[in-house]
Amino acid sequence: MRVAILGDIGQRVYHVGDDAMTHAAVDELAARGITDVVLLSRNVADTVHRFGADAVPTIEFPWPYAEYQQYLSDIRSLLAGQPHGLVEEDQVHRLIETIGGCEAVLIAGGGNMNSVYGWLLYERAAVVEIARHLGKRVVISGQTFGPLLYGADRGVASRMLSLAALAGARENSSLALGRELAGSTVVPCLDDASFLAAGTGRETNTSVPAAGRGLDRQDDSPPPGSYIVGTFAGNTGACPRDQFITAVAAALDAAGELTGLPVLLLPHMAVEGEGGVDEAMHAEIAAAMTSPVDARPIASARDTAALTSRAALVVTSRYHPVVFALDGGVPTVALSLDEYSDVRLRGALANWGLADFALPLPSLLDGTARLAIGEAWQRRETIGDHVRALRPRKVSESAAWWDLVVNALQGKRVTAGTPASHQQLAPEGMWAAAAASARVVFLPMSAELADLRKAREHFEGEAAASRAELQGWFDSSSFRLVRKLASLRTRLRPRKAI
Repeated sequence: MRVAILGDIGQRVYHVGDDAMTHAAVDELAARGITDVVLLSRNVADTVHRFGADAVPTIEFPWPYAEYQQYLSDIRSLLAGQPHGLVEEDQVHRLIETIGGCEAVLIAGGGNMNSVYGWLLYERAAVVEIARHLGKRVVISGQTFGPLLYGADRGVASRMLSLAALAGARENSSLALGRELAGSTVVPCLDDASFLAAGTGRETNTSVPAAGRGLDRQDDSPPPGSYIVGTFAGNTGACPRDQFITAVAAALDAAGELTGLPVLLLPHMAVEGEGGVDEAMHAEIAAAMTSPVDARPIASARDTAALTSRAALVVTSRYHPVVFALDGGVPTVALSLDEYSDVRLRGALANWGLADFALPLPSLLDGTARLAIGEAWQRRETIGDHVRALRPRKVSESAAWWDLVVNALQGKRVTAGTPASHQQLAPEGMWAAAAASARVVFLPMSAELADLRKAREHFEGEAAASRAELQGWFDSSSFRLVRKLASLRTRLRPRKAI
């Protein structure tokens, strides 16, 4: 059977996590006999080169709130045979033809099912609408749902999930929200790329050019356990950039001093050969550090996964370094920049019984994060043993999930079991209580700020649309006629006697 796979791939700004999840989806389907796949991509040539699979263009939604709502409405009208605003050359016609040539569609994992990335939510909704209109089966793999679903976005997400044969939620909070939206269609699973590093770590080429200082090596692939990995997003949440950089640099210096190991900064978003995003952030962090550090250029998803999974310690504000680190049993401390990142980071760690090692942004500034890093290192053997003890069960759960995915794609009846619960590894230090207190205050404020930002985007879009409509009226022949009539009426009106 031929399956279309939608992942957020082929972007100009390379994203390690998005490619990792799509790689995993292709691998897992192939391991179960589905090798005829076509990838929906923003850059077909790049995707063919990276994945060695067929690829075709996906549809790209506009970013403004009102515009991506209208585009989805037009696509729905087109499918229903109703009047719409789409031209014959619109990109959607090509996608309809592509999906028509497949038996099923898989939406690969991700964190796009929310209003923060509304254009990506609507892109996925459109693909599901097209597939179901054509009678194709749809499965949605390991997702974060929400936490923000603003206005009409909640209904869009609910309809999309309800049209799927199966949908996976990779955190408990996402599972709860997904079931509010679509009931038992949504089941628990791990992130798609949970075991990508283990599957590629021994065969990947990890040689990438060094761009920093401090790693005295014969080659560019340091031995396992001989370095700390740090990965930090290009944004700093509500924290001023200079304060964030200073605090991260100090925390990494302290980690280097504690462990006696150099820091390897591995970016997850950047333009290959040009930098930016994480690479720019890492360059500033490295410049502020005093201990040995190597700020690397971005590498492939498989290479980054392998390097991360072989680290001695991982400190990150991004999601997939957590996934890769846990694949290798590496102690990890994650920093949540806002409610959205906290849902993902805390959720990923909670899946392995380590939820409290995800700390909110204020914990970076008050020194709590440094204490957490210290405990993660001091208890590295305990943490490693804890993760390794869970691993057979997690591997089994992941395999069972992908069996469900393939069965659903093939139109078979699926029934998901409930994963066995496991105990969380409680921190020993008082830092955990301080982080929990900061979370109580910080996360609701972050959630409110995200909602206000979306509301502002919404109202600014409506205002712009109203201005455009009014300007269109001013430019119209009808308005010109009204002006002429008004001017004529003024000239013909009798003047009052003085």
